[in-house]
Amino acid sequence: MSGAEAESPIPSFWREVAGTYGFALVMFALAVIPFLNWSYSGHGGISWFLVPLCSPWIFLRAAIKIWRSSGATCRWYLRFYKITIPFYVALALPLSWIAATVLSLTYGSHFSTWQLFADFVSPFPWWYFS
Repeated sequence: MSGAEAESPIPSFWREVAGTYGFALVMFALAVIPFLNWSYSGHGGISWFLVPLCSPWIFLRAAIKIWRSSGATCRWYLRFYKITIPFYVALALPLSWIAATVLSLTYGSHFSTWQLFADFVSPFPWWYFS
């Protein structure tokens, strides 16, 4: 078998999920898990600067993967992102509510579910430019 035949044209689903959405899932986990959510402190924790980069990371990775692939692999990536990006957006709302609730209980301040959701799913980190 040559190197090209040994290589599978279809990527691993779970590897792509971890590579694409792992950063966002870690950011959600940091917000929800007690003692780890100090990075979201109301006094300017580092996570508030990283959260708006979740969606740009997803879209950049999708564009690169689709652009660099061809044939069956390209079709697989197109289908993969067509299904998983809307699923990520839909899942981000309840996760944002959980994160905002836990952060509010931890720090005693009000954290908006909708603002957190917008930070996680906006393809452009708008507040970086204001």
